[in-house]
Amino acid sequence: MNFYETVVILTPSLSEEEAKAVIDKITDLIKNANGEVFKAEVWGKRRLAYEMSKQKMGNYVFLLYKASSETIKKLEEHFKVLDTILKFMVVKLGKKQIAALPKEISGLPVAPEEAPVAEIKEGA
Repeated sequence: MNFYETVVILTPSLSEEEAKAVIDKITDLIKNANGEVFKAEVWGKRRLAYEMSKQKMGNYVFLLYKASSETIKKLEEHFKVLDTILKFMVVKLGKKQIAALPKEISGLPVAPEEAPVAEIKEGA
């Protein structure tokens, strides 16, 4: 299992209840695949850097979790299908990034030596 951060941009027309339902669905997908969600924050509506799908605003959501690579593939497929998601980005955390996370998050390794090794993909 690796540590990941994901930022999801939802359409701004969603109500708070609809946005919460989308976030709950994402966290349920992670938990059902034996993952663990450490943090799920709603950053709120913000102006986009450029227009996406005729939208100038987006509702930002940040997730910090631990999951397998198969779970990430399922999540990305789910993100691509949902019309309520404008954009998403999944980042695999490295040793130094994991060590820099707040210690109050349960289940995180304390020392960089205890963290999993991040894979670096070049090219693509």
